[in-house]
Amino acid sequence: MRQANLQDLEALIQLRLELLRETGDIKGDSDTANLAEAARKYLGEKMLLGEFLAWVAEVGSQIVATSGLVFFQRPPYSGNLSGLEAYLMNVYTIPMWQGQGIATALLKEIISFVRATEAKRLWLHSTEDGKRVYEKLSFVSTSKEMEIVWY
Repeated sequence: MRQANLQDLEALIQLRLELLRETGDIKGDSDTANLAEAARKYLGEKMLLGEFLAWVAEVGSQIVATSGLVFFQRPPYSGNLSGLEAYLMNVYTIPMWQGQGIATALLKEIISFVRATEAKRLWLHSTEDGKRVYEKLSFVSTSKEMEIVWY
């Protein structure tokens, strides 16, 4: 497990496309060339600037799981005077490696990373299948998302 870098860009794009297929955001044989190019542009720019962080899990030389993280600043509010929050996204493990604790290990790394920052909230949107993984790590469901709050 390690933090991703720009050399991982193509693998991150492919895993994102697989995630979107599994969640139904890409239908059937949709042409994904434009989506892949848009993701390449976004990830290339944002990773270079440190505005999008990703972690990957590798088996041998193959990336089998990933997760993304972005920080953003909201106006300060009660319990979070910095206003800094982190949003977790693109948590995905390729099917043959699912159920082996890889996503949990990635998430533990990310939670530890976020806790070492000024961010007081880590939140995400989850699929039904993912909820049990997040709940084991102390995320709680709200009306729209799941979160861990440190205030």
